[in-house]
Amino acid sequence: MTPTHNYNAQHSPAGAFFSFTCGKFGSQGGIAAEKGGPGDQDIHIGYKVGKAADPGELMCLPFFKGATADEAARFDVEKDTQTQNPIRVRAIESEQIDRDYQLLSDNWHAGPMRFTIQTPCPSIPNPEHASTQQLRKALRPAVNAQLQFDNTDSSETVTMVFGMSFGPGAAQIHQGLAKRRVGFAIQQTMGLAFELADDNATLTAYQHFTVENGLAAKAQPVFGLGGAVGVYVEIPAGARTTLNITLATYNSGIATTGIESRYYYTRLFGSLTDVLNDALDHVDDPLTIDAAYQKAYDQLTAEKQWLIAHATHSYFGSTQLLDVAGKPYWIVNEGEYCMINTLDLSVDHLFFEMKFNPWLVRNVLDRFVEHYSYFDQVTLPGSDKLYPGGISFTHDQGVLNNFTPKGYSSYEVTEELGCFSYMTQEQLCNWSLMAATYVSQTDDQTWLDSQRHVIGACLESMLNRDHHDPAKRTGIMQFDSSRCGRTGQEITTYDSLDHSLAQARNNLYIAIKGWATYLGLAMMLQQLGDDRADEALLAAKRAARTVCEFVQDDGTLPAVFEEENPGYQSRILPAIEGLVYPMNWGQAGQQWLASDGPFAELLSVLQKHTQKLLIWGKNHYLDGGIRLSSTSGNSWLSKISIFQHVAQEFYGLDTSSSDAAHIGWITGSESSYFAMSDQFLDGIAKGSKYYPRIVTNWLWLDRWK
Repeated sequence: MTPTHNYNAQHSPAGAFFSFTCGKFGSQGGIAAEKGGPGDQDIHIGYKVGKAADPGELMCLPFFKGATADEAARFDVEKDTQTQNPIRVRAIESEQIDRDYQLLSDNWHAGPMRFTIQTPCPSIPNPEHASTQQLRKALRPAVNAQLQFDNTDSSETVTMVFGMSFGPGAAQIHQGLAKRRVGFAIQQTMGLAFELADDNATLTAYQHFTVENGLAAKAQPVFGLGGAVGVYVEIPAGARTTLNITLATYNSGIATTGIESRYYYTRLFGSLTDVLNDALDHVDDPLTIDAAYQKAYDQLTAEKQWLIAHATHSYFGSTQLLDVAGKPYWIVNEGEYCMINTLDLSVDHLFFEMKFNPWLVRNVLDRFVEHYSYFDQVTLPGSDKLYPGGISFTHDQGVLNNFTPKGYSSYEVTEELGCFSYMTQEQLCNWSLMAATYVSQTDDQTWLDSQRHVIGACLESMLNRDHHDPAKRTGIMQFDSSRCGRTGQEITTYDSLDHSLAQARNNLYIAIKGWATYLGLAMMLQQLGDDRADEALLAAKRAARTVCEFVQDDGTLPAVFEEENPGYQSRILPAIEGLVYPMNWGQAGQQWLASDGPFAELLSVLQKHTQKLLIWGKNHYLDGGIRLSSTSGNSWLSKISIFQHVAQEFYGLDTSSSDAAHIGWITGSESSYFAMSDQFLDGIAKGSKYYPRIVTNWLWLDRWK
């Protein structure tokens, strides 16, 4: 199903901004905290025939760059650096390695050796209602693994090894670990610990300049200046041994600036060794997900299962649950960019988080209202005249643990035409759509009542961005935010694409997203008993009429509704993305999406548009992968996932033949180091690497109606 086993995968706990990454042959991985990428450590997981210090080859899974220069030369300049160590590290040939990659695990098999990493996908209980034990289980900042070796058919001792090369800063843990456990701390914020599951062998810790030196140093295997740390086990002939492993993080101090916080797990665990001990205590606990989700997952194609598994592995490594003045604050960082709660990612994580942790969606919504909402005016590009605008929300809340001032993001800059301009209209839609989906699926009337003023303000702001004169309203965005300045213009989440999807004003993608926003606001206002629901519904009908007016002779729609704009010639598949929201709103959504309902003409137009593009050819790459815009080589897998879901479930258009190409993008040699990437240029990862957003593909577990 996958052309190679050779790709990195993340393995992460929830809420700790921490990952153990491995799997890319000939490159480094390892553990990292608060970093938007792999840890970049050589990992040595393997075995050698004979005892630890005996000459021979240490056969390892190929998760390392190779033997490094002799680090001792930095301390002893007269040392003969050509001295040959009798132990040599050698990579196990790829043909001898099997990999079984699953939703909750990553399993490696090389001859008599097995290595299994457990990857949790937890439901995080709301701290207001959960016990300490429940929270410790869900938020334990650690990843567990097991290394097994079967020496039952051998007549010789075999030495099994697990180690990583950190460089300076590693130190053996001498206090705090339970009996029979050994471990190392890495600069006091990360650690790893080990325990044998059986009594037929002895566990020995090593620390030296290289793993070879560590194995050869019989008299003193732990040498404080060494940066290569780990353990080895000498397994007698005829024995079978299992090594339990945990890799963890623990930051006891202040975690963020701007808004001061600590990691929520510090309320549950007292130290790094507390985490390591607790993780090893539960290393045999089975990992499961809700039976209904597991059943739906099992019914998918192998390609879709792999894509969902890889996306889920990547998501949790970007997450943080913080403690701000005693209250939980949920964050999903933006992959390699490490921006905090990028709202156009939050709206795409929505479908995954509503399955497991709806209260976290509410948490994000509340934090945007409290800290990252603002009011603006609107204008036309090049004009000095300002008109009433309204409420909106920032693109993000800061970057790399640094919260920005209230009402401002780290990304958005005035007087910009492309990347780094404001996304005021789209973020207004995003917050509103998240709120509507949360309310629809939880029926949380108390929260809805508390946000009555915000819901009303969102409708007023939407209308003003259409036109300040009600008689000139078209239902779609015509004005830019005053925050763009005189020469700037608003953009969309497709910020690095061409005009077909980058410009927000008069854009087909934003028009349909705005149409859905009006419906979501109408639904919430109806539930609030607010007469403005009729005004929102009327605006949705205006938007539908306007879109239908731009149907071309061939049945397609231009990406931008401005004939002089290059985007007028572009054709985009995300035209139907906005349908995904009412598809998730139960009876209200079904009413609006009915084939004989109030928006039947719009739905028919979008269907014909999509069918044309799928057979046209310009919206596919040569490898069969899906191309979101006919005029750009950029595509985002997260957005492709949404498109595929709507196309399949609402319109019955099967696009699964593209899944193999999308897997090839991820596992391709230039992309596979970054685990799950989102943005691809002609099938090569060029941005949005190590990314969480692709969990949008959990939509594939849903069925329309």
